Amino acid sequence: MATAKQKLDEATLKSMFKTMVLIRRFEEQCKREADSGKLRGMHSSVGQEAVPTGICAHLKDGDYVLGTHRSHHHCIARGVDVNEMMAELLGKVTGTNKGKGGTMHIADATKGMLGANGVVGSNIPVATGCALSAKVQGKDNVSVVFFGDGASSQGSLHESMNLAAIWDLPVLFVCENNRYAESTPFEYAVAGQSVANRAAGYGMPGVTVDGQ
Repeated sequence: MATAKQKLDEATLKSMFKTMVLIRRFEEQCKREADSGKLRGMHSSVGQEAVPTGICAHLKDGDYVLGTHRSHHHCIARGVDVNEMMAELLGKVTGTNKGKGGTMHIADATKGMLGANGVVGSNIPVATGCALSAKVQGKDNVSVVFFGDGASSQGSLHESMNLAAIWDLPVLFVCENNRYAESTPFEYAVAGQSVANRAAGYGMPGVTVDGQ
């Protein structure tokens, strides 16, 4: 597949670096809060800062992002206020979801972040529906959904990719292969050598990049 590489200017690169550092610092603080007993569990995205930062830097107002149960980095990359996010994690009414969503359900529709979700692969068809909505309404918007290697074999992904292909929908399926799927390790559970190779079966481009 031919790809066009866009050279980013210095200001954009600095802004992206700042976002990645913010994500890392936020996650480090979350860990401290969890260790002190103020948070009842959290799923860290340390080491995964670059992927959503790079993708969200190219999105515009009106585009949608949907995440996983590990989505702090997605939210921050999309511009959700970190103070409101931390308040949400601490169960405060000043949180993004009034303290009722917690770490796995942060959302801010005003930023285009339609939410994290604790169910593996559950946001994939939702993102596909958002893309269908944009197409039906004639809007120039895209939908991005993040998922892990553990969701790459879920039926919801393949059903959504098939519909996205036959309906020509503006949706980007992003697998963050962090190898966290313990019971179904990537090397054992994914045929075709990579998740990206599966895209060819649906007539859509698939690329693999180094998230580090």
